[in-house]
Amino acid sequence: MEEYFDEERGWEGEIADGELDGGEESVENPQEVLCECLEKFSTPDYIMEPGIFTQLKRYFQAGGNPETVIELLSHNYSAVAQMANLLAEWLILGGVKVTDVQAMVENHLKEMIVKTFDPKKADTIFTEEGELISDAGYQGEITSISTAAQQIEVFSRVLKTAISGFLQNSDDWQNNIQECAKMVCHGQHTYVYSQVLLQVFHHDVTPITMALNGAAKYPQACQALTSMLSRNTLNPADITVLYRNYNSSEPPPIDLVRTPQFLELLVDSLFKPGIKLNPEHKYKYIHLLAYASSVFETSGKKGQNKILNKEELKSTIQAIEKVHSICNLNKGSSELVADLTTLYHCIRFPVVSVGVVRWVESTVMEPSYFKLCTEHTPIHLALLDEVVTCHLLLHNKVLQLLVQLFESKQDELEILVQLEMRKMLLDRMVNLLSRGCVVPVVKYIKQCWLRGDTDISLIRYFVTEVLETIAPPYTPEFVQLFLPMVENDEITGTMRGDGENDTVSEFI
Repeated sequence: MEEYFDEERGWEGEIADGELDGGEESVENPQEVLCECLEKFSTPDYIMEPGIFTQLKRYFQAGGNPETVIELLSHNYSAVAQMANLLAEWLILGGVKVTDVQAMVENHLKEMIVKTFDPKKADTIFTEEGELISDAGYQGEITSISTAAQQIEVFSRVLKTAISGFLQNSDDWQNNIQECAKMVCHGQHTYVYSQVLLQVFHHDVTPITMALNGAAKYPQACQALTSMLSRNTLNPADITVLYRNYNSSEPPPIDLVRTPQFLELLVDSLFKPGIKLNPEHKYKYIHLLAYASSVFETSGKKGQNKILNKEELKSTIQAIEKVHSICNLNKGSSELVADLTTLYHCIRFPVVSVGVVRWVESTVMEPSYFKLCTEHTPIHLALLDEVVTCHLLLHNKVLQLLVQLFESKQDELEILVQLEMRKMLLDRMVNLLSRGCVVPVVKYIKQCWLRGDTDISLIRYFVTEVLETIAPPYTPEFVQLFLPMVENDEITGTMRGDGENDTVSEFI
């Protein structure tokens, strides 16, 4: 034990020597240095501290009295470490095993550390003092994910190290990817940050996604999904594997086929014009999309597996089949009149509405669509009104499409025809507003007005339609957005009457 403490003193001396080389302060107030050093010298056993030589040098350079420092250090020397060393030697001489003595010392130290540990002071290692460990390049030695996740810079470095290990070490890829998964799914913020980061760097995040959602327990389904997601395309062979797995007596969890990328691919394959599916496999695509969107799990009794509720599966499959057959024929607007009853009935199913929006988007974004259209309101866009009425969660998606159309160049159309087309789109936006999507719609039109790139007659038309639709009470946010347009003379000057019975005056 004596040898142990001799080594410790030697180690401390080495540190101190190193500190002497780079520890000089360029400009310090001598009086402040003396007070600071004397305060440290007055603490118990300070002579055993690693920084003693650095502080002594500072003290003497500031004109400190040697007698004072000798008196303080000797008076406050308690020899705690030496007493512990002596007691340990006595115990060994008394017949106690060396390993038992070592365990006693370590356990006591552990208890003292736990008792006096201050998390806030420990956090300064990563914050106030410049995130020392990671900055020094030792992020691989940070084993606590909780610690790393508190600082985005530290977490970024640790994540980079973990991902590099996964990409470079192919021999132990399973363990490495599990470590990556643990780190990424530590919290919601770490998961989202990691996914976005990897996507920005154009890395394939499929293996990590599969590890996070538990797909590894179902190797067939995992392999089929990974194959399609990595290539970002579906194929009949992997679809057949998934179809068989989800029709087995013990299907994989529903969450596996609810991966957003997979659902997007299914919706595209069934509703996007121009995509042809093999008739022999088409039902499998439909079944998987219906299964993912309508089946849900309920918890069984303790010790029992989760119970699958498939009450809506059959009707969802039928709805997808009907609408798919309509969308797949790529009918014109006038040809869809006969199918309106079927479409309006099936739009009540959320997954069908998602498909209808995708189909309408692909159709109306064709450059020649409005040139060939003869109706004031094309049926494709009228269907969006029904989608908006039935499904609140699709409001933003529909608004994005309307904005895209409103800002699209229609150079093949005459100016007056372009204005009428945009008024028709504004009607769709007003309908969207009346169904609850108020702030996003008004905010967009206000941006158009402030940018000055939209015909003022269109802004006036929108304000007029909105004033005829709304009624108090109004939220402060809506008033803040809408009132400046209503008060603008260029927009509403011609709409105001002599009295206060017009809609503009009533709103103001």
